[in-house]
Amino acid sequence: MGCLFLLFTVGLLGKLLVTPVTVYDLMAAQSPPQQPVWWEWAVLCAVPLATAFALTWSSGRRRPGRALALTAGTVLLPVLSVAVALWVRDRVGTGNWTLGATLESLAAGVAALVYRAVVRRRERGRPLPGEVWLAMVPYRDSGEAARHYCVVLRRRRGYAEVLQITSQNKDGRRDHLPLPNGGWDTVSGKPHWVEAGLPPRRVPYRDFLKDRPQGPCPAAVWRQLRRPAPAPPPAPRPRASAPGG
Repeated sequence: MGCLFLLFTVGLLGKLLVTPVTVYDLMAAQSPPQQPVWWEWAVLCAVPLATAFALTWSSGRRRPGRALALTAGTVLLPVLSVAVALWVRDRVGTGNWTLGATLESLAAGVAALVYRAVVRRRERGRPLPGEVWLAMVPYRDSGEAARHYCVVLRRRRGYAEVLQITSQNKDGRRDHLPLPNGGWDTVSGKPHWVEAGLPPRRVPYRDFLKDRPQGPCPAAVWRQLRRPAPAPPPAPRPRASAPGG
């Protein structure tokens, strides 16, 4: 029963992703052949896009700036599924619509699950900009490090640039911003502040202490952290001495 359920699930997933292909083939096989009208094409395209959106959403992490990756996955996954289905059709070459559609749907479903597994594997343990992580964050005045939450600012080769989060009161400090707990700290109940306008700290990827983030940095704070630091004011020009002075 378990294998049958798995085959049914994989086939259904693939069927949703290649709906335009299989339904078009079914209508073309009628006597006389039929063609979808514009609104039927709209429905046929909406089904795989909605399926790809749900699959991509479940495979990634909630974080600021995720909309671009979500949009790309929603578009690319149906294209990948159709390409796999057409490849199977070309290799198998059966004239039976039912058998052909079943094999194409199964192949597309397997491709979709592999895609989801690859995306989840790629994001596990991979700090991304805009996320809050627990890491060994180095002190600014020594080579030592301590456990701190931090906001990932940028990824580099071998390390990430982060801004440290602290629960020590930094009200009135221009180099810190209040950081709401929503989305990443649902336990401590403490207020937090994050560095702002300071050079980021470098944390090697091996020094991130979990394989998943605490959550996304609150969107309003993330927008402020991404702003470029204001340029320092120009140094005052020396005043010219008066003649004969």
